[in-house]
Amino acid sequence: MNNTWGLLGPEFLPNTRRTRNLGLGASVRSFNDLAVPGLGGVWYGKQLLLATLGVAVAETARSRGTKVQNIEAANAIEALACWLAFKSNDWGTDARLRGSTKLQGKDDFSFRYVRQRNFYVTQPMRMATVQALPALGFVESDGSRFNAFHCSTAGKDFIEQATAGYRPRNRTIIEHLTLWVQMKENNVDTDALRQVLSPLEPLPNELIPLLRERLIQGGNELPEDKKRRTNALTWVESLRRDKPDRLMWTQQPVMISEEHWHDLQSGALFFEVRDATITALDTLEAHIGGRSNGQPYSLKEPIPDALKAPIEKLKSAAREYLDAKHVNEDAKKFCNECIADNSSRILRSLVGRDGHVLRLLGDEIKPGPAFRGVAPQATADDQDQETPHARNIPLPANISNRMRNLYRLNLDMLGELDSWLNLEADRSKE
Repeated sequence: MNNTWGLLGPEFLPNTRRTRNLGLGASVRSFNDLAVPGLGGVWYGKQLLLATLGVAVAETARSRGTKVQNIEAANAIEALACWLAFKSNDWGTDARLRGSTKLQGKDDFSFRYVRQRNFYVTQPMRMATVQALPALGFVESDGSRFNAFHCSTAGKDFIEQATAGYRPRNRTIIEHLTLWVQMKENNVDTDALRQVLSPLEPLPNELIPLLRERLIQGGNELPEDKKRRTNALTWVESLRRDKPDRLMWTQQPVMISEEHWHDLQSGALFFEVRDATITALDTLEAHIGGRSNGQPYSLKEPIPDALKAPIEKLKSAAREYLDAKHVNEDAKKFCNECIADNSSRILRSLVGRDGHVLRLLGDEIKPGPAFRGVAPQATADDQDQETPHARNIPLPANISNRMRNLYRLNLDMLGELDSWLNLEADRSKE
């Protein structure tokens, strides 16, 4: 899947990120929420712990008169966690860690430095937890902003069980990190903190029942959302246990309702349209980039040969989505734009929605602020931002990545994520 799509793109352009919303962010979120409600981008347990710790530490520090926001504390704790983990594995690559480029060579972890925005990655894992923390009941909030979160009783229990027995300088983890945030303690390079915070260290076995209960019971959610997430968890556990071959969309599992299955399949068809859209736009970008003197492409010109196949693939994918007759009106409108008989009309619509990598001026398509003129290539920093590949997760094609994330989270709760990630790393070298 090309990673130029979405509301939050990888940080591989320092000034302008190649994100393409195309006015469809709400549809993307909707299909993901219908797949596994409340999970956000979470795929292993430490993400939830680090973010919950950030909220709890910020609250404690504020109660003592220190001005600090939840985001500052959570980002700093995450940066510290990854730094401790990288030091423990000799700066080896791992899908659970971010910031290898940003953190390497840094040795002053005073909070006054770590809290600064440019200290760590611009898209920390904390951002993947904004929906999950309140949905699973780890925090309470009247809004959706991370800075408005307050640690709930379940969140406090989560932290207490995760940190029990670990006492840096004979303090609790909360107390030690709070003093750090208050800039009264700078020694955070301790074995106790590494064991608690490092994403490479598993959650304590005693904590897993609480996490599983949160996934099932959730927080202040609709009963249908809790039911869908519970059924999805049951399904991915059956896949882990039975290890079937890759499933087809004709193989509906017994624990997934007809309505849920239709939403999953419709979402997959929409994501296929999304990928075909990005391929077409990338092909057009490369065509313009290959022209002499940066000459723009006019919609009055014949369609380039290189674009014909991508456009036909896009039209076919859009028709398949429309045939599914899903109720998402924004996705339906977009797919109707993608099946126009005139290919130039399709390009006009796509570029009009883009305006970021490519922009439309009258009948001319010109480079936008994130234009490169070549097909995007993933970099090491991009992969810092991505969840691992999923070639050995036997789910139907193009299904929401939320379902794959739930599969990984289930592995983590069963103590099998390390071996799975190692297998994935070995397969990627083949």
